[in-house]
Amino acid sequence: MRVLITGGSGFIGSFLSHEMSRKGWQVRILDSNDASKGIPELTGFDCIISDILDFHAALDAMKDVDLVIHLAAKHRFFGISEAEFYRVNVEGTKNILNAASKTGIKNIIFYSSVAVYGDQSAPTDEQTEPQPGTPYGITKLEAEKLIYKWSSEAGGRNALIIRPTVVFGPGNKGNIYRLMRQIDKRLYIPVGNGDNIKSVAYVENLVAATLFLLDKGFKGVEVYNYADEPHMSFKEIVNLVYRLLKRPAPKFALPAKFILTALKPVGFMAKISGITFPVSDAIIKMNKSTHHTAKKIRTAGFQQIYTLEEGMRQMIVWYKENKETKKLQGEEDE
Repeated sequence: MRVLITGGSGFIGSFLSHEMSRKGWQVRILDSNDASKGIPELTGFDCIISDILDFHAALDAMKDVDLVIHLAAKHRFFGISEAEFYRVNVEGTKNILNAASKTGIKNIIFYSSVAVYGDQSAPTDEQTEPQPGTPYGITKLEAEKLIYKWSSEAGGRNALIIRPTVVFGPGNKGNIYRLMRQIDKRLYIPVGNGDNIKSVAYVENLVAATLFLLDKGFKGVEVYNYADEPHMSFKEIVNLVYRLLKRPAPKFALPAKFILTALKPVGFMAKISGITFPVSDAIIKMNKSTHHTAKKIRTAGFQQIYTLEEGMRQMIVWYKENKETKKLQGEEDE
């Protein structure tokens, strides 16, 4: 069987490409990054270096392919315009679907996000009505609608939509990495009581869940959340990182309400000066509950491979081995 993975040289994509190849799939990657350079794990894969908005490149990439896994997206919390989110996440998805229609592809797996749910007062599941409140969440939901439309336009078209929560693991430089870096450099200052739930997913568990659903089969459009269990509070995650880094965890935290009030004048001055000041947003995000359940996939029979602690330990090992490299030093200097 032949699979095309868009964004296959990215964090999740590289794990997925490697595992599918190990299981006997012929993997082709469509990515704007050159997967043959700087990513040893992907050297030797059939790689097409192009933007997903290039229709002819997408057509070429889908030649003789049985399955498309669409991962490529813009997802960073800061520094990306709404126009860029829309261009890549919506127009890019539309382009991939048009190419799939042209080439007769019948099966697509789309990585969406729990960001489509927005802020919810209760834990979400697949029946929760999406209420996205960020450009990322809004554009991911728009892309999902395009998937439904594509599936309905011809018989036999099937799509699996996976909505993962925050994904972490070796090679990722997102939220968990930044937390590790701050704690390791003794720059982390706890703000708020940390009792809020933060659902997360270790990358190898997410890949295993994807392949489980692929093996199970899907018809029409099926939607699954993915998050690891048991869910942890933000404070529990912080304390776990401290323990794995062999550092004493702080015993006290600054009150979030007081700090946010104190930062208001600074944020106001930054705004009128045209300066980006994301500190308040980061504190609010840190203290927000993001509890997303994944009972549906577990009811279907999936059992996660790694515990959260095992996944976090794997990432700590990677972090320690690579924190002195120029690549990570560059990240830390940003």
